[in-house]
Amino acid sequence: MHMLLRTILIFLKKPFLVPSKFGDKTTVSMRVLPNDLDLMWHVNNGIYFSYMDFGRWDSIFRMGAFDKIRKAGWYFVVASETMKFKKSLKLWDKFELETHIKGHDERYFFVHQKFTLKGELVATGLVKVRFLKHSGGTVPTEEVVALFEGHKFEDTKELAEDLYVLESKYLI
Repeated sequence: MHMLLRTILIFLKKPFLVPSKFGDKTTVSMRVLPNDLDLMWHVNNGIYFSYMDFGRWDSIFRMGAFDKIRKAGWYFVVASETMKFKKSLKLWDKFELETHIKGHDERYFFVHQKFTLKGELVATGLVKVRFLKHSGGTVPTEEVVALFEGHKFEDTKELAEDLYVLESKYLI
């Protein structure tokens, strides 16, 4: 509920965003608000994941993916996320969140997201996203790439392996 205003704003800004191509890096600026803080007066670790959602929405809107995906009868879900924190964000900090689809395997897209404050790295996250059909079943990543004129990604085998190792080692 505390992210409702930001959610409404990102959807209202959609028609005014500068378009980008599928696979391009996108950047969104955000500011830390009082309800983003925990008892230690810095951004709560869970809020970073919410910020990352907004970064992905911004990217999806800029690429025109939202409308194409809906028209195809698909939707996307986060399959897993992992984060590394280097510094804290504090009240009123204005930071940048860069979002970049690094690549995919046969089932998942791998999205790298970077938080920076005044040019310094604050945190970085890796998100595994899967596309599903409203009618049921999954959408192969090659079908998604074909929808966007076959964008070529860098080799992501290492990214996929890193995420799978983290999942198998630390997650149930």
